Amino acid sequence: MSPQATGTASAISGKDVNDRQRALEAIAQGLRREAATAEELREALIRQRAGVAADSAGAVHASCDDIARILVALDSARRHRVERLESLIPARPATLEALAAELGGTLPPGLSDAAQALRRAAGSAAREAAVNRTVLQRTVEAGEAFLQALFAGTGEPDAVYRAGERRDDGAGFLLDRTA
Repeated sequence: MSPQATGTASAISGKDVNDRQRALEAIAQGLRREAATAEELREALIRQRAGVAADSAGAVHASCDDIARILVALDSARRHRVERLESLIPARPATLEALAAELGGTLPPGLSDAAQALRRAAGSAAREAAVNRTVLQRTVEAGEAFLQALFAGTGEPDAVYRAGERRDDGAGFLLDRTA
């Protein structure tokens, strides 16, 4: 961190240099964990798509459970990051961009690298989610079309009994009783 950025951050946070440095490193570690979790989300989305392709309900359900767990973890990590940022800067909302502005326009290299890794991982997970949304939508549409075709020919059963089938070739008919 440059001396100018350190001086600016010191004036803003009122903390000593070591406390600020530890806080910035904690944010960077949190960003790296968030990036790893976003990568886990991407992998779970790929597993979900593989489960759909394999027609495996168990794999799809397991991946849905994984995705739900990962989304909760990402939300928790984001809230934790915001709390850390709010402890460093007075700006609201407390974002990495606001922190960069308070530090003189740029983030320290370690923090900047971690933020970029998170952006890349989040973008990759978002692309996989978009693909899955399309795949799942088409799968549901195909299933509905199959059910429509399957049950389209069936109606309500007739309310009355009908006579059985009769042959139309004339055989078996008695035309004259005196033969």
